[in-house]
Amino acid sequence: MKKFLKYGLGVLTATVLVVSVAYTPDYFEISKQLDIFTNVFKEVNLYYVDETEPGELMDEAIVSMLSSLDPYTNYIPEEMVEDYKIQTTGNYGGIGAGIRTHDGKIVVTMPYEGFAADKAGLMAGDIILTVDGKSVEGKSTEDVSKILKGAPGTKFTMTISRDGEHITKEIEREEVQVKSVPYYGMLNSGIGYISLNSFTDKATTEVREAFTDLRKSNDLKGLILDLRGNPGGLLSEAVNITNLFVDKGREVVKTKGKMEEWEKTYRTLNKPMDTNIPLAVLINRGSASASEIVSGTLQDYDRAVIIGQRSFGKGLVQQTRKLSYGAQLKVTIAKYYTPSGRCIQAINYAERAEDGSVSKIPDSLRTRFETVNGRPVFDGGGIDPDITVDDEELSNAIIALYQKLLIFDYATVYKRNHPSIAPAANFELTDQEYQAFLSWLGQKDFDYQTKTEQKLEELKKFAEKENYLDGLEADINSLMAKYSREEDEDLKSYEKEIRILLEEEIVSRYYYERGRIQNAIEHDDDVKEALKVLNDSPKYTNILTVASN
Repeated sequence: MKKFLKYGLGVLTATVLVVSVAYTPDYFEISKQLDIFTNVFKEVNLYYVDETEPGELMDEAIVSMLSSLDPYTNYIPEEMVEDYKIQTTGNYGGIGAGIRTHDGKIVVTMPYEGFAADKAGLMAGDIILTVDGKSVEGKSTEDVSKILKGAPGTKFTMTISRDGEHITKEIEREEVQVKSVPYYGMLNSGIGYISLNSFTDKATTEVREAFTDLRKSNDLKGLILDLRGNPGGLLSEAVNITNLFVDKGREVVKTKGKMEEWEKTYRTLNKPMDTNIPLAVLINRGSASASEIVSGTLQDYDRAVIIGQRSFGKGLVQQTRKLSYGAQLKVTIAKYYTPSGRCIQAINYAERAEDGSVSKIPDSLRTRFETVNGRPVFDGGGIDPDITVDDEELSNAIIALYQKLLIFDYATVYKRNHPSIAPAANFELTDQEYQAFLSWLGQKDFDYQTKTEQKLEELKKFAEKENYLDGLEADINSLMAKYSREEDEDLKSYEKEIRILLEEEIVSRYYYERGRIQNAIEHDDDVKEALKVLNDSPKYTNILTVASN
């Protein structure tokens, strides 16, 4: 089973001019519109009948303006700049723990291994009550997060509730660096595995160190690079990670924008680590941007077999521009193109329907390009895997268990009653333990609609609208009652899937995120497919040649 959490441009590409023409902004038009806006803003704030908040009005105006462009062009006010830096560096001053709202309370979801929260003994499931004596009741996760972050070395007290007991802890903030590689290790048959979840400024270093460690095994004969659920990050890191497996001097990505200075070609600059080891890259609908540069470039050079589901389709490049008063603007400046010439951007935000909506480019309008070996690849819709593994559709029962945090809560109960468990890769619930979970669940508010019930609700609404309800209502209600009674059967029908997800959550309480990944690998369909390919040299070679298409 795959990780639970781990979606005409062609015409435009074909008509790109060979000769670069410098773009000249219409400064008069820009000046004119700025003057009009300034006057409107001033008149409204001076004369509007009620009191106005100039800052709020300006924020509304900026957000509204940018929303007409694309979702990646964003205004970053001064107070949010540090949060934005965390996304690109993975570093911040704080306690090193995830938090979220649960039943109106702020709950610790995961202390990061080895950081302040972990050292202080915080656990997943702990309810935060006060920070430095001040209650956090009614505050959002964003508000509490701001309180917990601060300069490394500063101390504060936190009172938590655990199993009904109030516990006060003193915690010292420290520099937290969220790992880009949360786990790597050797799988069976001499295949290495590296999970890369973000492209921060240390991503290449972490991947290189992981690969170096894996190569110490004389048995290493293949590598899986897992980019599923990786939303991207720094373009430079995408180039450098590609360089680990591609010769020096090779083109990785080309950017093209309306400004000549943004038309650049990025090439590998260093000696690679290994250009021969069989390589499989895992992607899914959550793999975007830098993940698509790496997977797309390795595919274009026939350097890796891409496995999983079609990627997100984000072929846009952003740059941050400093504004006055400490604010910043993250603005889309270019589109990027892989070595074969394709731009994988799935949505053309310049073309909108009358209601302002945008849609993905249909497959029929995607343009064909070719890899080095002549294999067909297409633009305008993300990276298509060489081997597609069907994504399992989650049942409503499993979705409800997650939405209500019931799997999370039971893992907290389990940890309370079990001081230790088997190693992460080997942990499995016994039948008796799973029955204990079902008994516990029976005491909770676990109610949901099956997809059949949802359709019956729709049928009832349509029947009422078309005046057929009088004749059909009794039959519809009878069917709804029948399927409602069968909800308990879902827990039996999906026992395998529920067990796996419950085991992963429980393992994370003892072995953190690395343990969750390690446990999940054992049931991962994408990983299983990658192992098959990497252990079958003729099949691997055949996939990367023209003859296989």
